[in-house]
Amino acid sequence: MSPITALRTAQRVLADQSVTRMLGTRLISFSEEGAVVELDIRPEITNHHGAVHGGIVAYAADCALAFAGGAALGPDVVTSGLTIDYIAPARGRTLRANGMVMRAEGRRAACRCELVAIADDGTETLVAVAQGTIVAPEKKPERTEGTVAQEERAAKATDRASVRLGRIGTPTIQEVLKERRRTGDTDDGATVALVIEGGGMRGIVSAAMAAVIEQEGILDHIDMIVGTSAGAVNAAALAVGAANAMAESYAEVFASPEFIDVRRIARGRPVIDGLRIVSHVDDLLDIGSASGTDWAGRLAMVATDVDTGRAEALSDFADRDDLVNSLHASGLLPLLAGDPVQWRGRRWLDGGIVEAVPVVSAAARGATHAIVLATRPPGTQPGYGAADVVVERYLRRLNPELAAAYRGRPHRYRETLQQVRDGWSHGLSTIALTPRLSDPLPGRLERDQVALRAARTAAADAAREHLAFLLEEKP
Repeated sequence: MSPITALRTAQRVLADQSVTRMLGTRLISFSEEGAVVELDIRPEITNHHGAVHGGIVAYAADCALAFAGGAALGPDVVTSGLTIDYIAPARGRTLRANGMVMRAEGRRAACRCELVAIADDGTETLVAVAQGTIVAPEKKPERTEGTVAQEERAAKATDRASVRLGRIGTPTIQEVLKERRRTGDTDDGATVALVIEGGGMRGIVSAAMAAVIEQEGILDHIDMIVGTSAGAVNAAALAVGAANAMAESYAEVFASPEFIDVRRIARGRPVIDGLRIVSHVDDLLDIGSASGTDWAGRLAMVATDVDTGRAEALSDFADRDDLVNSLHASGLLPLLAGDPVQWRGRRWLDGGIVEAVPVVSAAARGATHAIVLATRPPGTQPGYGAADVVVERYLRRLNPELAAAYRGRPHRYRETLQQVRDGWSHGLSTIALTPRLSDPLPGRLERDQVALRAARTAAADAAREHLAFLLEEKP
């Protein structure tokens, strides 16, 4: 089907919806890159403040997300879940929702949407960011006597498993973990992901938590590990049994001008030597050996594709070089670590631009449950200061979508972490291991060894407390 035909077909689908006709919603773009919908801002859809009602903004986001997901999965899709963060009042002439697929795999697509209000002079204002999971429902085969009997047997088996886990219905991550620890059996229909946030040298926090996961034997009950930036390095170290050594290395090895030196700016060189860091980690801890184990397909590093502006989970590593260079791609902080890295035929930057906490990537890879190792305390989010404005301008020159993703990063982060702490995010049952509000929190470029050691100790203690509470064990 040609792009024009595909657009016309999708427009007819949208036009068949009565709410579309009532609001005058228009589909102006539809392709594998995503979907864009617009509607005119008029008094009938505004609130008492004169801005577009939040429900209408959410509706526009849902439309864009669904059509973006449909472009990737096929026409028969539904929205499984949607979250939205309102940033500014939507006033002006037009409300535009730009839906993009972050990752599509199987019958699920993880999508995000940027919504802007366009003024009469063409000025665009970001008013909301949304993310959602779009699914293609599984087509049920025609039922026969044989399939009915098979369904009944499967239902009984499911009920037995649910009762064994203490409830009828979907078991929580806590229930799955407790049962796996009790029986040692991971063949329970669940897919448990360990999701690891990075944050430069603040990655010592998630590294210390990963070391506790290793020490407590939790890794035996994990089906996949997904990390972003420094979290990806921590993930690789955990996969080769070196999580504790990795946690030590932040303060004892990498808090050095050999790896991080702001004075390099004066010489026109990157502050962070990312490839040197990951290569040195490989020399110290042999993380590249994970490419030759069964973790090669269960370990994923999230990086941002410069040309599409989307997060991508790099996995299925062919060899040591593939794994090490994927780590470099995942953690290449814009400007601070230099220009985008070329790998696997594409250009990459730090995965945290789009997905600092890669829950969406874990869901897209088939996870049903997740333990999230976060590096910030509850209720906090990345700041956005003068340095971030400079980074945003740099990213806009590379790809405007990168700049938009970077600008919306604090809001996505806060929303995702809140969902994770509430126990349900992007279709996954979740738990979060986070620092306590009183714990020391190192900066992204921290080189103070005392501060780093204190953060490591506090993070490990916090992780043990979290796990003891979640698994109802004495700390």
